[in-house]
This record gives sequence, C-alpha cells and structure tokens, in this order.
Amino acid sequence: MKRLAKSILILLATALVSGPALAAIDFTDDFESYVTPPDGNAIGGGWTAFANVFTGFPACDPYLYGYGPFLAPNSNSAFSGIVVGTTGQALNVFSNYDDDQHANGNCIETSVFQELIFSAADVGTYRFLFDTEVPAPLGTDVNTFAFIKLLDPNNGFSLDVFEQVSTVTAGSKSINVVLDASADGKILQWGFSTVASNYEASGRLYDNVEFALAPVAPPSGPAIEGVPIPLWGFIIIGGLMAYFGGSRLRSRKHA
Repeated sequence: MKRLAKSILILLATALVSGPALAAIDFTDDFESYVTPPDGNAIGGGWTAFANVFTGFPACDPYLYGYGPFLAPNSNSAFSGIVVGTTGQALNVFSNYDDDQHANGNCIETSVFQELIFSAADVGTYRFLFDTEVPAPLGTDVNTFAFIKLLDPNNGFSLDVFEQVSTVTAGSKSINVVLDASADGKILQWGFSTVASNYEASGRLYDNVEFALAPVAPPSGPAIEGVPIPLWGFIIIGGLMAYFGGSRLRSRKHA
C-alpha cells in the first residue's frame, strides 16, 4: 500500500510540474526573413489563403462560393504581400483585386492564416497576439479583422469556434481562446481577414505575430515550481496525508 501511495505522489508531482508543458503550439513570426518587395511567389512560412464570395456589398448575403486554400501569395494585387512597415518588414493583408467580383459589386472575404490539426495534447488557454499598422484609410464599408477558428472536418467543416477582433485601427491586439479535449482532430486556424468590394482600399499591416499559451496569472495558493496546484491535487494530497497519519497512529497502538 505504501508503494502505491508513493507512486501516486510521483504521478501527482509530474502532472503538476509538467502538465502545462504538454501544449505544443508555440508560433511566432516577425516577417523579417521574407522576400520584399512582393515577387509574385508564395510568401512561405505556412501562410495560407482562402476567399469567400457573397452576393451584394456590404450586406454580404447570401453566400455564393469559395476558393482555396492555397499558399498565400507575395503579391501587390491579391490577398497578401510582404512590405516594409514603420518597425521593419510586415505582412500586408488585403482583398483579391484580381477577382472580377469587385466589378460586379459582390462581397469578397479574403483570409490569410496559419492552420494545423489540433491535438488533445495541446489543450489550454491560448493567446493570439499581433501588432496592427494602418497604411491608409479603409474604403467605404470595408472591414478588417483578426480571427481564431476551429472547424470540424467530420461535420461538414462546421465552425465550432469563431473569435475575432477588429483591426480597423492600429495598435497591439489579442484574442484569447480556451481549447479543450473536444477540439482533438479539428482544424485550428488563426489569421487575418478583409471584407471588401468595388476595388476599395482594404490593406492592413500585421507584425510580431504570436500564437501560444496565454500567460498564467500569479498563483493565489501553494504552488510547485510556480505552477498553481488544482483542486484535485489538494484532494489527493489531503487523502494521502490522512492515510499516512492514520498508519502512524495504528503503528503506535501496536507498539
């Protein structure tokens, strides 16, 4: 029994110290290593592009069709390009001006993003952090935003999570999202979108992109190596302390 109790203590300590380190998603990009000016090739770095087309603008309803995904282009006229911002190179995300739906007055939503298959080993609270720069005012009714999406490929790519923050204005912005074991096997995306038409201006620059575990607040109770002890940890520890205390009392009675 003592051997079992010792094993439980070892497992508990391992879980408390190493649990948060299981998460594998730790993405950063400052775009300094990319080719500039735009050369018509793919940006690289895993950046992907997709477009959705809707009837009418700015109503953007109903949905007509989509195209993609494909490697995000390093372009002056479609989706994205690497440019020089005020603090170095940055990702410029804008509409697809090569799409003639602009001339038809229809709504074009373009997205440039990172994508991966989420694993249950990656559960946690994540933060998508980035800097936004405004190169010029947006056109009439044009919208820009950053997003985190979770899509279920086993349910018609249903949108299980869709968190967003406006990037119409400049500044450092972030989105937090809790991803639990139910997200296992689903498609996780984080990136930037524009909704535009009529060849209106839609560009926004993005830099210092991070997608990783959100910072943990300082613990309010006892902790092991700076990691807060959860409620179940206290319950197990309390139970083991009671067991060992009872064992000592029984030993004294039989002495």
